[in-house]
Amino acid sequence: MKTNFIIRSIFFLICAQQINAQVNNYLINQPVWKISSTCSVSYPCVQQETYNYYTNGDTLFNTLVYKKIVKKGYGYYSWMAMPPASPGCNGSYNYNYTSPWYFIRSAGKKMFLRQPADKSEYLLYDFNLLVGDTLPVSYNNYATDITVTAIDSIYTSSGYRKRFQLAGGTWSTYLLEGIGHSKGLVEPMNFPLECGYNLDCYSLNDSAYYPIVGAACNINVGLQTYPRQKGCFVFPNPMQTHTTFQFNTYLNHADISIYNQVGQLIKSIHNLSGQSYNIEPGLLSEGIYFYDIKEQGQPFASGKLIVMQ
Repeated sequence: MKTNFIIRSIFFLICAQQINAQVNNYLINQPVWKISSTCSVSYPCVQQETYNYYTNGDTLFNTLVYKKIVKKGYGYYSWMAMPPASPGCNGSYNYNYTSPWYFIRSAGKKMFLRQPADKSEYLLYDFNLLVGDTLPVSYNNYATDITVTAIDSIYTSSGYRKRFQLAGGTWSTYLLEGIGHSKGLVEPMNFPLECGYNLDCYSLNDSAYYPIVGAACNINVGLQTYPRQKGCFVFPNPMQTHTTFQFNTYLNHADISIYNQVGQLIKSIHNLSGQSYNIEPGLLSEGIYFYDIKEQGQPFASGKLIVMQ
């Protein structure tokens, strides 16, 4: 009897530790991020958006509990040149995606991210930092020279959060504990090409705590909802030794074409099937390239690829 009691006690303690480790302390109390962006679609056409990330329930991967992060927002196109505007550069829109955009969990002083249909987990933030420390390479940071120059704090209903002042290869002024950084949640911490982002508001429950205390950060985009769009994530980008094209759906008979800045086809991959594909620079010298992905001859995704050597 005594042996059984000891075994049950040990089992209980182990389970309790596992459960406690799964508490998403940074992601409780209904956090909402409000972010604005301005991106050159194809200059002089500029796309401007305001959007929310917010949590919408839990999910489980390999015994780890993640918060589902969904997205809603609105935007419009502006023509920044003499008329007439390009036919595709006009109008406004809104969206309210019902399926998860990301899965995020916190553990200790760290935050981790998974993408839909992705088997990998990425470090998003490590807040175990002191003055003089260097930020680790992570999902949205590829620089190795971002350092902490000062630390203070901001108040939230979940307690005080550290605010790390940054210097080095970043356009963000602050890293914000449990929140993200001054340019967003998952948005790039490094200087982006042809896009700009800003964290306009962060709230818990019904009150904002960054950059000032005020009303909640929710935006109203109406009742219309949309399924998650097709697309892919390219990481790391810039590429040095390799990069991965991670698709958010399973592709059949897909092709990837990579072009240089004058439109010449430099590299092509044919008849791909799966949810990811790794490439090495090969003949790609240092510079800016553009990729175009088609599935069974139909457009799937396109974007910019940077090669650094």
